[in-house]
This record gives sequence, structure tokens and C-alpha cells, in this order.
Amino acid sequence: MFFKKKIYLSLLLGFFISSLISIYYVSKYDVYEVSSDNLENHQMIKGPPGIYWQQAHKLKEDLKQNKNYFKTGDEYRNPYLPSKIIFIFSSLVDLELIDEFNNIKIDKKKVFILIIQTIIYYLSILFFYKEIKKEYDERSSLFIVTFLALEPTLLLFHSSFWSESIFFSIQIIFFTLLIKNSKNFTINFIAGFVLGLLFLQRSVAMLYIFPVIFYYILIFKKNFIKPSIFLICGYLFVLIFIGYHNHSRSGIFYISPTQSKDGFYKYMLPSVISKKDNISILQAKDLLKSKEKVWIEENNIDLKKEKDLLFYYNFLQKESFRIIVENPIISATHVLKKTIHFVVLDPLRHVHFYYKYEYKGKPETRYYQSETHMNMIPFRIIYTLLVYSISFCGLIYLYKNNKKNHLLFVVLSLLYFTAVCSWIGNTRYFTPCLIYLSLLFGNGLNLIGNYIKKL
Repeated sequence: MFFKKKIYLSLLLGFFISSLISIYYVSKYDVYEVSSDNLENHQMIKGPPGIYWQQAHKLKEDLKQNKNYFKTGDEYRNPYLPSKIIFIFSSLVDLELIDEFNNIKIDKKKVFILIIQTIIYYLSILFFYKEIKKEYDERSSLFIVTFLALEPTLLLFHSSFWSESIFFSIQIIFFTLLIKNSKNFTINFIAGFVLGLLFLQRSVAMLYIFPVIFYYILIFKKNFIKPSIFLICGYLFVLIFIGYHNHSRSGIFYISPTQSKDGFYKYMLPSVISKKDNISILQAKDLLKSKEKVWIEENNIDLKKEKDLLFYYNFLQKESFRIIVENPIISATHVLKKTIHFVVLDPLRHVHFYYKYEYKGKPETRYYQSETHMNMIPFRIIYTLLVYSISFCGLIYLYKNNKKNHLLFVVLSLLYFTAVCSWIGNTRYFTPCLIYLSLLFGNGLNLIGNYIKKL
């Protein structure tokens, strides 16, 4: 009972702190800034969140005009779910998203969107706790829940309009369903459906089903087929829904957002070509643009037509893979450097400093060129090593205490998200890994505590 009270206290404390931070950020940053490049941006809602906001507004306007839902939207460029969630949440609190000048509307009521997503997150942890308390002792459960509730990298995302907070919530729900290790049809179908939602929230989860099925093969052995089929059915239900929406709107059935096809081309290829040809990044980008232009002309591509646009993105994807494969050493070196940056935790970067510094503009006005960024590096490294050291102890704890199935799922998940995201080098993409590390961290802290007691 003592530990149970502490667990609920951790959840309430996390929710309270997160809500206060949200109120503070909206009161301070629900304003417009004029960047050093003379562009005007909303300080909280810029970059990808700004795109989600505009898409949610367009959906709202389309439905007001009695447009069929499956006819709404434009090119499926960005993840499907974030804009729909903003639409739903804004409708619940009666919030207008865009003003008459087509700008993000200044309205303090947007704090309620942040509070709603925070409530969902802490309820998902509660759902997770109900399962892990069956598997772990009270002290480990307390440490796991406290990590999820209060770890600053996770905590701050609930006070932002990035897609992370809801993504974490869906992850935790999926994690809870998976560690049940059930062969039940309903549980696995729901797990597949939740996995589909995870993909809709962030496209990096699209191939996550493969390590999950591999996990099923290892834990269920020759009995893996039925639960895997149930899981796939739930997942396919979501994919078919997306494909149907795209087909109804554009006449083309496709399920993957187009941004998932040109990622390597935009963020990796310029660096590879720069090293290969000994030219600047800017020159490499110009070279790629020239080749694109030639290909577009030779193939009579009209980028205003969605069918041609998809053909174009497929070309970029194939060209990316070709150049990467032809330059394995340069490509591997690039990925290794980016991965080292990727795994260093950065709790304040993608929320606090995202609000405080310019999103775009002159290099010297952005966070990565600032003195603050350089001063933060030692603290980030120390914090990262602390979290990883405790988590490594947790790995030992799980292995020794016959929790190898849970350990297997955590390791497979960490490997998957590292493999699909690390090449970008952006620390924001590492944050989903913290959900899985919570299990290692909580048990590691428990192991250390037990060891200290024996001294």
C-alpha cells in the first residue's frame, strides 16, 4: 500500500508539473516572432506542428461544408494522425485554429489541448502499471512509473504541439499489450490496431511490426502463427483504412506518407556526395537538383499531379538506395557519426529551446549555433551516461531474474528505433526509446538500491 500511494503520487506530480509548464509556455510563447530572415512564425507552433495545425484547420473547414471525410485532405505527405488529433481536441474545447489572415490564431485556450494529451499520457502509464505490478516488485514498479512520469525529456513534450506526447501514449499502451504475452485473439487484434495507430502518429513505426512478429516467433515458438495473424489483422485494418482514404481522395491506393520516401535523399545524400566528390554540401545539393530536373523532364513528370508526384518520390527513394549502396564506407561513417549524436539525451532542446530560439533564420540565431548549446553538452553527456548506466544494471537484473521475454522485446524495440532513426542524427527521434528504457532504468535502480542496502 505504501508503494502504491507513491506510484499514484508520482503520476499526479508528473501531471501537475506538466500542466504548470504548459500553462507557462502558452502564456509566454503564444505569440508571433519575426525571425532574422524577416519571416513571421508562431513561437510555439512552427515547423511540423505548424503543418499539422493548418491541416487540422482545413479538415475542420471541409467538414463544415459537408464534404465527405474520405474526400478531405491533400497529398499524404505527413503522418496521418497528428492533424486529426488536433482537429478533435480543438473541437472539444471550441478552439479556432487559424485566423482570418491564415495565421495560427492567438488563443490561450490552446493550453487545453496540451492538458488533454497530458491526461491521456498519464492514464496510459496507469494502464501500464496495472500490468507491470504483476511482473515486478513494488519498488521496481515505482521506479519504472516515476521514470515515465517525471523524466524531463518525456515530460516536456506534453507541453508542446509536436506529435511525440500522443506517440508515447500509444507506445505505452502497445507495450502493455505485448508484455501480456497472450495468444488471445482480441488482445492481439487490439495490439495490431494500436500498432497501426502508432504508425499513423509517426511514420517511423511503419515497419515495427516485423521485430514484433520476430518477438512472437521467439516467445511462442511453434505456436506463433495464430497470435501473429491476429496482430497482422488488426494492423491491416488500419492500413486499409488509410489506403481507402487516399484512394477515395486521389484515386491512388497508398499507405505510406511521401515524406518517408525522400528522407535519405534530403538528409543523407548531400553529405555522402559531398564526401565522395570532395565538394561542399551546397554544391552536392545543387548537383542533386540538376539530376532531378533532368529526370523530371525526361519522364514528363507533372508535380501538380499526385500520381506523378508518387512516381517522383519513388525515384528519389531508389536513387538514395543506389548511391548509399555504391558508397558503403562513406555511408556507414555518416550513419555512425549521426548515431553517436542521436543517442545523447537532450531534454530541453526540442521544446524549451525550440520555443526560445528561432526555428529557421540565420545560423547564428539558432540553438545549434548558440553558446547555450555548447554549454549544455557536458550536462547532457553526464545525464546520458547516468541513465544508460542505471539501465545497463536493469538489463542485468532482467536477465538474472528470468524476465528474458521482456528484455528481448525491449532490446528489439531499441534496435528497431535506432536503426530507422539514428541516421538522421536528431536527438528528438531517440525519445521513443526512453519508453522501453524505463523498464531497464526502474529495475536497474532497484538493483542498485538493493546492493547499497547490503553494504
